[in-house]
Amino acid sequence: MTAMEFTRHGALLVPAGALPPETEPGEVAGQVITDPPPTPAAPPQMPDRPGRADRRQARRDAAREAVLAGETKRVARWTARAAEARHLRRLLLDPDVRAVRLMRQRARWSAMAWSALVFALLFTMVNVQRFAAGHAEPWSPMWVVAWLVDPAFSILLVGLLIARGHLSAVRRQVTEPIVKRVEYGLLAATTAMNVAPELTHRFPGGWGEQVASIVLHLLVPLLAFAAASVITLIQDHFAAAIAALTDPPDGGRPTGINLHEHPDTTPAMVELSADDRKLLGAVRHAITTGDLDPDPNGYAIYRRVMGGRGDKTRAYRIAAAVNGWRPTLHAA
Repeated sequence: MTAMEFTRHGALLVPAGALPPETEPGEVAGQVITDPPPTPAAPPQMPDRPGRADRRQARRDAAREAVLAGETKRVARWTARAAEARHLRRLLLDPDVRAVRLMRQRARWSAMAWSALVFALLFTMVNVQRFAAGHAEPWSPMWVVAWLVDPAFSILLVGLLIARGHLSAVRRQVTEPIVKRVEYGLLAATTAMNVAPELTHRFPGGWGEQVASIVLHLLVPLLAFAAASVITLIQDHFAAAIAALTDPPDGGRPTGINLHEHPDTTPAMVELSADDRKLLGAVRHAITTGDLDPDPNGYAIYRRVMGGRGDKTRAYRIAAAVNGWRPTLHAA
């Protein structure tokens, strides 16, 4: 007997070869079924590109439409320039901007005037030294000290002019005659000491050369005198122009508040806040000490009491409240 071979089919043992062989997926009766070949995809249709002539014509049409609509580059550029010019004009017409430009012009002019004055005084210093030294030996004590004579006069003169210039910038006039007399006396003394050596010196060219030298040494002190005279005058005009730009047309006194001669117990005082009353006290103190003139305007209070800071409207309100107030009347 021959041994039979069995194979396991599920839970049963069956003789080998009793069942047909298992087929793999895709195989039918020993034949392999293959998938059909894929259909090639159609290439994408590219849109027809316009030709060069079409593109040129489209650009011409777009440019023509922009011209008709007023949307060209030139129109846009000039529109932007017009807007910038309008904004710049509004800024340049602003009172504060105009006041700042005037202040800068005043500074430039003052620098030029002071330069002319200093150069003239340096020129006179040499002749004054020769006049003061006399026949002293060079580098002797008398010769060295003679160089200090003209600066002694000039420092006092320049100090007076600087003080008057700063006071004029805040609209504080120095009108006492003694100040003018001192300034003119210093300039006259400097001129006399500058010309005196030319009167005693003998020139090789005779009288003609001596007269020319005397005229030259007169003109230079006159330049210093002219510069000293117009420095404060022009600064006063600059200060008035700046104040006219920053002060209101009514002089800084509001007309809506009815005030009494003594605004201590008036309704206007009742309407003032605590800060305004404190500022009013500071303004009255400044009037009492002479730092402010009686009946000051709002600009003077803003600049000299408030230090140029804070709300400028408060200064004008306090100027109206202090109008008519006098220290003597208040004490009485």
